[in-house]
Amino acid sequence: MFNKRITLILMFIALVCISFQPVSASDNLKQLNVKVVSDLNQTVGKDLISLVDTNRLEIGNTRIFDIIWSPDGNRMLIYAFVNAYPKEKFQLGGIDALYIANADGSGVERVAWAESTSSSERKRIKLPVWSQSGDYFAYVERVAGSWHKLKAADLFVMSNDLNLIKKVELDPDKARYFDSEFKWSFKWAPKENKIALATLASEDIIIYDLDEKTNFTFNIPGDNVIITDMEWAPDGNKIVFIIKGDRLLTLELEKRKINPIYSAECLGMYDGKGSTYGKKLNGIWSADGKKLIFYDLKRLSENFDVYIKDEASKNPIKIITFNSGSSRVIQWYPDNERILLRNYSDDLYALYSFSINGEMKKLIEKDNRYGLEGMVGPNDYILATSLNPQSKTPPYIRTYDLFLLKESKTLTIENVSDYRWKGTDLLYLKDQKISILNTSTHDTWDIPLPSKNIDKFSLDPSGHFIVVDTIILGIQEQGSHTQQKIAGNYTNNSTADSSTENNSTFEEERIKKDMDEHSRGNSTKETFELPGFSAIIALIGVLIAFVGIHIKK
Repeated sequence: MFNKRITLILMFIALVCISFQPVSASDNLKQLNVKVVSDLNQTVGKDLISLVDTNRLEIGNTRIFDIIWSPDGNRMLIYAFVNAYPKEKFQLGGIDALYIANADGSGVERVAWAESTSSSERKRIKLPVWSQSGDYFAYVERVAGSWHKLKAADLFVMSNDLNLIKKVELDPDKARYFDSEFKWSFKWAPKENKIALATLASEDIIIYDLDEKTNFTFNIPGDNVIITDMEWAPDGNKIVFIIKGDRLLTLELEKRKINPIYSAECLGMYDGKGSTYGKKLNGIWSADGKKLIFYDLKRLSENFDVYIKDEASKNPIKIITFNSGSSRVIQWYPDNERILLRNYSDDLYALYSFSINGEMKKLIEKDNRYGLEGMVGPNDYILATSLNPQSKTPPYIRTYDLFLLKESKTLTIENVSDYRWKGTDLLYLKDQKISILNTSTHDTWDIPLPSKNIDKFSLDPSGHFIVVDTIILGIQEQGSHTQQKIAGNYTNNSTADSSTENNSTFEEERIKKDMDEHSRGNSTKETFELPGFSAIIALIGVLIAFVGIHIKK
């Protein structure tokens, strides 16, 4: 009787062991499940080609598709370009077109198109930008003649259902000060549906309120007024702008008041353009909108002084002097007290965390041949990027090395061609798959891609769709994932500090993960596991117990 009880207990334990073994991906091991939902080349691409008059034009090899997501991720603007030129001679130019579609690529409609194949008249479409709400978008059409002289320029403001809200004709004689890409001609407010227009060489800043259907004009007093740059404050209540490079002013919208901030021979502001290889950052305003940063360039040298103006202080305060034009302020930290900056000296680039009270901490240093950029990420991470020299070898896709910095550790991810933050996760394109790094656990999981030679991707703000090349992938499910230990190169960040010579290494790993064999060529990746060794032993125990019971009987 006693032996029978022992046998039953062993059977019970064995069954419990089996119940805890994973048997399939459908339980809890399914990874990111994606599938192709549409191909823009079959919609936008075909329409774009149809706009080329093949009786007189040859179609070139260059095609560009840029996705501009609405802030909520429900809609997309698609800027498309195909190279085309007269049959009798090759020259730069082609067909621009702007489209709007739903986030899954359905409901494509052409907004506008333009041709720039003639040297006497080139029409282009530029700067499609959404309003903060996603209810409106704006773009510029410009016409240039011989020697790129601007003949006409118009700003179009549209609703997302393609109703024309406003057309603003820009004076080409004044707008000639725009660079060829219309570096800036208008700025949407970060809150509300307001758009600020300040044509270069104009004395006015015009604010259009699309919700209230009103507009008001601020005239800038003075002679020979040329507004050369402007940026909204994060709260949408102020605009900072520079006049002719020598006067910095702010405009308070509610008070309808213009405040002079600083005057010098050559002023500039850090607007974040070009930082981190084209990813837009806010370099001038602190997150709370109470501080702004700018610089005063000394014309007779490369030195320039950096100033901060706090709304609580009367005058700006000089915080640092740079000795090279390659040095710059990159971005404010969320605490509104520190700044990420890049300094250049002795043929080296270095990123620093700089406190406005004067404290500096070196984060990383790299040889100047490969450059160095950076951005402030979530959870106190700094993401540094450096051009990978292997980009000069086939297949000639430009790649970067990423350095994820936090406290005293660095995680290195090599040969990345594109990257995005999604909340606290870092998405990066490498080896023809998008990897998703959980920065808290350092686990990753992968999205294999259906195309080859992809060098960039786009993620919609809601996280439901990813665009690679012209393919739109729908994210159907985000279940739990297998714990692939993130590879990387963990090093002691204190070695980057000029006052420290410690070269100790914490851990050394590299990101080199192969795609699951059964997921190759399939846009859906699943992971299956057979019962483990302990489950097999437990099953044998059950069988022995049953045999023992029957023998005793």
